[in-house]
Amino acid sequence: MNVRVQPTSTHNIEVRLRPEHSDAEGAAALALLVAQGMPSLREARVSRVYEVKGPISAGQVLQATKDLLCDAVTQEYRVLAPVNPPANGMNFWRVEVWLKPTVTDPVGETVRDAIADMGLPRPDSVRCAMVYRLCGRSNKPQLEKAVSKCLANPLIHRAVVTEAQP
Repeated sequence: MNVRVQPTSTHNIEVRLRPEHSDAEGAAALALLVAQGMPSLREARVSRVYEVKGPISAGQVLQATKDLLCDAVTQEYRVLAPVNPPANGMNFWRVEVWLKPTVTDPVGETVRDAIADMGLPRPDSVRCAMVYRLCGRSNKPQLEKAVSKCLANPLIHRAVVTEAQP
């Protein structure tokens, strides 16, 4: 009996509120950043990124995203492709806050188990990150400092700040 093994791959899916819905988490993040000396920031929107690794196909990950991770009424999703961030004059920023690899990710573990409960191949790992899309003029070092004080705990989180598309 031949068993076909799906090759291991990595899929990154971002789930966020639709633009017409108010983002309370984003408003709270914006207030924290402004309190840290970032008054030029005008807007913050929060989303989550799920990094799914293992013997699971892109179609199966999309099925899990639609059926498990995304509320079709209030949220939308997209599969992230690796891209080089554009220089935008420091007006739009993307901040990803991940748990460090040595820290247990309970959300990721729950999602991994739920994907298997759906009858799909069990991923080797699932990690979840908070993503903050910020609008407003800033410079990277100043933003990194503010993020490390109010959106991420440097002991357990890895924060990645990049310029982003509007």
